[in-house]
Amino acid sequence: MYIFKNGEAINEVRKQGYGSADFNINEKILQYFTAAHGHLQSSKKVIYRTDTGAELGVHGLDYKAVCPKTMIETTRSIIERSDLDATGIEEVIRTSHDGSRTFVQYRLPAHSYQTPEGDTASLGLLAVSSFDGTWPFMISAAAVQSACTNLQVFVGGEVAVFKAKHTKYLDIEIGSRVIVKALDMFENQRELWQHWTKQSMTDFMAFQEIVEALNIKSAQKIIDDSYTTSATAVMEAMPRRNPDLEYIYNKWVGTYRHRLGGNRWAFYNAMTDWSTHSTHRGGDNIASIQNKRQDKVSTHFTKMAA
Repeated sequence: MYIFKNGEAINEVRKQGYGSADFNINEKILQYFTAAHGHLQSSKKVIYRTDTGAELGVHGLDYKAVCPKTMIETTRSIIERSDLDATGIEEVIRTSHDGSRTFVQYRLPAHSYQTPEGDTASLGLLAVSSFDGTWPFMISAAAVQSACTNLQVFVGGEVAVFKAKHTKYLDIEIGSRVIVKALDMFENQRELWQHWTKQSMTDFMAFQEIVEALNIKSAQKIIDDSYTTSATAVMEAMPRRNPDLEYIYNKWVGTYRHRLGGNRWAFYNAMTDWSTHSTHRGGDNIASIQNKRQDKVSTHFTKMAA
């Protein structure tokens, strides 16, 4: 017997271990040397991996470092005690920057809905934490679309379902109560996606929004100065190629506009295709690249929906 509703499902997840986050950490106070005073103690300490010695972050002496394995167990406990249905839950653990950033993605197939074109999207949760100051401990919600395997980031409102300072004493009970907001967010997104299918977009409108979302100043200057309405003309006039711009625009023109129609829902799919499927040769840092891209997509569409 399990104490919590999702005990059996999370216990199966725990059997998988910690993947690339299966390492321990330690910390040492930094020192510096001067000719006049010899070795002195710094007001900072370094957090490092005990297996490789890799530096993970430098912080003040009051900083409470939490091992990635502890963060993962905290996330599992939050889901275990929540009112979500964790039946069939899938967990993917990734790290980047030698382990200084940890990403744990969950797919909850028990919470699945149809997208506007009839595909199936299930609720996804992403837990992130870092030693280098990039993020606090945070759990956010998204939708995992089955057919194209896109992770479709949520737009508007408070995207972060749960956020807490980096501390050894994260409140699991509060986290488990707060995380059920993800279900309401999922329902709101479905309504927004349906609305987007009715919003027409031309090729150049899509191109302009890509330029804005990626903040490509050289392309924006060409558009402003030449008054052109040709995406091809703008890209040919740019001083250097922008692979991200080309990737998204080609996905819009060649894939999603044909499949889903010339509307904002198709454009959103082109953007989330880019944010999900990183082509950057980042090695173990691909998870970090994807997370930054997903932030850009969410920020852009939240702005456009305002």
